[in-house]
Amino acid sequence: MPGTSLHPLSRRALLALASSGLAAPALAAWPDRPIRLVVGYAAGGGTDLTARAVATRLGAELGQQIVVENRGGGGGVPAVQSVLQAPADGYSIMFSTAAVLVARALGTPMSFDPLEVLMPVGLIGVSPNVLVVHPSVPARNLQELQAYGRSRSEPLRFGSPSISYTSHFVGQELGIEVEEVRYRGTGPLMSDLLAGRLDAYLIPLPGIQAAVRSGELRAIAVSYRTPLAALPEVATTVAQGFPNLITFTWTGLELRTGSPPEIVEGLGRALNAALADAALRRKLSESGVEAVERTDPDSFRALVLEDKARAEAVIRRYNLRE
Repeated sequence: MPGTSLHPLSRRALLALASSGLAAPALAAWPDRPIRLVVGYAAGGGTDLTARAVATRLGAELGQQIVVENRGGGGGVPAVQSVLQAPADGYSIMFSTAAVLVARALGTPMSFDPLEVLMPVGLIGVSPNVLVVHPSVPARNLQELQAYGRSRSEPLRFGSPSISYTSHFVGQELGIEVEEVRYRGTGPLMSDLLAGRLDAYLIPLPGIQAAVRSGELRAIAVSYRTPLAALPEVATTVAQGFPNLITFTWTGLELRTGSPPEIVEGLGRALNAALADAALRRKLSESGVEAVERTDPDSFRALVLEDKARAEAVIRRYNLRE
């Protein structure tokens, strides 16, 4: 009979779903409510702007609102802790950067290993850092900044939105004394930089492009091998004779370890669809973010490990600590 012939198949299907650890209604439902995207930086900064652009397009792909939650400061530790305090159900996504890995390498106390408690979903893109100075600093390139720094009796004041090694790296490569001034996020840092209370800042382009275009800040170098399309007039550190002064940041999505693989895969598919959107790619490019064409957890983790090794080598070389 038609009714009895389907019964064994239905039972086997239900058993298969049960053995996967996730019931069919849960798989079909995700996401059935808003998702939060946790960002380890204050609102209004470059990373926050990038996160919000991605969240809007990703939310459209998933059919749910993605709410950006800013947990700035502490080298990204509070942001990771916020994700770890939530269930591993795909409704709390980490907008990851290298900040927490650098903080760990610098000796910041934390009760977790970021590489163990978070699992990769996919890379969004990389952002070469741009060295900007306040207009009161008489330098239009690295050589002039080097000469100015060596002529001063006091160190140049570099801003940092969290614990970092890049300001020290600039000082060591140029052979000048640098003081790193730390802030809880880029918002208050930018206020002091624009007011002239800081001399310089090494930062990805998102969030400072308008200030550079208006003349409120002066970009003197792109810390990368190739120029930025959004700042073609600014020479790279390599072109200016400092081939080792290469720094960039990356952004990607991670979930709490233990999240269902089906949700990891679904989020990854949505991310790839979002990154294929020409409007989003153009918006990211204009902000200095070189978006990847396609991504997956393995390639993302490989980049993270490579960047971690690079940062740790610099930290060891210059004996940097928190």
